[in-house]
Amino acid sequence: MKTGRIIKTAFRGLSKNKLRTFFMMIGIVIGITAITMVISVGLGAEDRVMERVKKFGLESIMIFAGGGTEMGRGTGGQPVTTLKLSDADILVSQVGTIDDVSPFSRMPGATVKYQELSANPSIQGVTFSYTSVWDIDVSEGRFISYEDDARMARVCVIAPTVQKELFGEINPIGEQIRIGNVPFEIIGILQQRGTSPGGGDMDNRIMIPLQTLMRRTANVDYISGIKVKLNTTEDLEKTEATITSILRERHKLAEGEPDDFRIITPTEVTQFAEKVAGTFNIFLVLVAGISLIAGGFVITNIMLISVSERKNEIGLRKAVGARRKDIQTQFLLETIAVTFIGGVIGILLGFAGAMIISVIIEMPAAYSWEGIAAGVLFSSLVGLIAGMQPARRASELDPIEALRS
Repeated sequence: MKTGRIIKTAFRGLSKNKLRTFFMMIGIVIGITAITMVISVGLGAEDRVMERVKKFGLESIMIFAGGGTEMGRGTGGQPVTTLKLSDADILVSQVGTIDDVSPFSRMPGATVKYQELSANPSIQGVTFSYTSVWDIDVSEGRFISYEDDARMARVCVIAPTVQKELFGEINPIGEQIRIGNVPFEIIGILQQRGTSPGGGDMDNRIMIPLQTLMRRTANVDYISGIKVKLNTTEDLEKTEATITSILRERHKLAEGEPDDFRIITPTEVTQFAEKVAGTFNIFLVLVAGISLIAGGFVITNIMLISVSERKNEIGLRKAVGARRKDIQTQFLLETIAVTFIGGVIGILLGFAGAMIISVIIEMPAAYSWEGIAAGVLFSSLVGLIAGMQPARRASELDPIEALRS
């Protein structure tokens, strides 16, 4: 029997039983939609991760006070006092691969007020080197200068979220806000930064001179961390080891005693983010795979019922010369056609769903050939496997008994 006629017969069989075809297709549509959405959102998440890593700086190293995971915090949320401003100066002078450093400190729990309005942004004390090390500048006004830090000036630079909450459409340059009970003059507005590698809002913060924070507001002699800008990414591990050695010596840590600081490199940030994203994607793909398997069982059962209902048709075709191979091919083509069409519909719905999810959770979705290829491959594979048993049973029917039934 010619291949073209077999294909035509297969599609004719599907068109005669539209409701049955729909029920066979729906499970595949759901499974492929889920897989396509997972791949699209997963790729978008990976893009977002790399975007955040670039914001961190591929030529940067972060040093946090304390050996824990929270910046500048120890057990019970208490501040760690081990990292000093002088540590930053020593690193610049003794490590040849360091281009510049940006020491910073945080002031927790401060309420910011402007007239009757209030907000609770992150308050950070920084130096004039912040803009070059973090690769950011002001969109209006000016940033904190060396002189501001040296004379402990009560000036500040606010980020866009703070501007929106306290001033709305008003230009805040020259206005005064109160951080705690201390008045500060706004001298600049930071460029919009978005989210940090950890997912925090980098636009909900206020910058003040580091010396002002340490001596006038918080009255401390320690800092929260140091961001290090390197002049080369080669021998990153060697640079990290050198920094560790210098800080351990300065902090008088004995051999075997744990570090009282934590160093984070771009490699560590990337590996952690990719591991989390990969684990999440594997879980979602497994869930989607279960949907496909369930759809495959549904197709197998419906096709077995179809074989029983179409015994006369099978017997007649065999009586006029159709071979077992022809019958088997016809039923396989029917299942593959159903799952393939369901796969295409699922891909389109998956892309649409990924677009909707990206808008809701503000996470970009990436559309690539991987999603299309996975959808087509999985749907066709499920169709092939699900159709084997019904196709075999149909091909093994005795034509005489089939015509009698």
